[in-house]
Amino acid sequence: MNTIDVYKRLPKTNCGECPERTCMAFALAIVKGGTEVENCPHLDPSVAGELRNAKGTDWRESLIAGLREEVSRLDFSRCAGGLGAELVDGAMKIRCLGMDFLVGPDGEITTRGYINPWIKILLLHYIRSGGRGEPSGRWVSFSELKAGLVKASSFQRDCEEPLGRLLDDDFAATTAMLSRLGAEETASESADHAWRLLALPKVPVLILYWKEEEELDVMGSSSCRILFDATADRFLDVESLVFLVEGLVNIIGHALRR
Repeated sequence: MNTIDVYKRLPKTNCGECPERTCMAFALAIVKGGTEVENCPHLDPSVAGELRNAKGTDWRESLIAGLREEVSRLDFSRCAGGLGAELVDGAMKIRCLGMDFLVGPDGEITTRGYINPWIKILLLHYIRSGGRGEPSGRWVSFSELKAGLVKASSFQRDCEEPLGRLLDDDFAATTAMLSRLGAEETASESADHAWRLLALPKVPVLILYWKEEEELDVMGSSSCRILFDATADRFLDVESLVFLVEGLVNIIGHALRR
């Protein structure tokens, strides 16, 4: 069964109550093995049973298995401190985007609620890095990080611009979600608003937002920039940093659509 076949059996309402933005995206995720049929709350049970046969193999699961194997070879007692993690009965307790996750010596990750594959990949990459040192307190753009220039346009398109649109569309609700995820508003000499978010224990993020100007003959569009501590690439490569901020934007966007 291909994506179109799956889509035809979905409600096609684009309600936003599943992890995907549209029913077509949900159909594609099913075929690729990236989501569960049960994530659609409006499917008839008989249709859901039929669509389970369309579910493909999730490439993320094989990646997670490989990362778990690497992590299982690490000495948690040695690397926990460098990652800002707390040791709990041999496991690492790591706070990510306002939630606590427990990573066992075998790389298995648990939390109180539902855990997405992307957060598993992110946390395992973070642990595997075995990063050392402390944040420098010096903020830099994504392009200034190691290999960041290559991904800079993608970071702007997939991270900064979508977060800016969320702030434009519903500033109060978006800032409330940022607060729930652990962001704290801070002073900025240039931006209209700024938030500091400890995305991971050693990966602080600075979100800057400029409101649209509507004064007399002056018209200026809004803008959003996301800065990292200069040491961020010691703890995650730039692809993982994109993954991290995309996850942040998706969490906020999904919450606002519900």
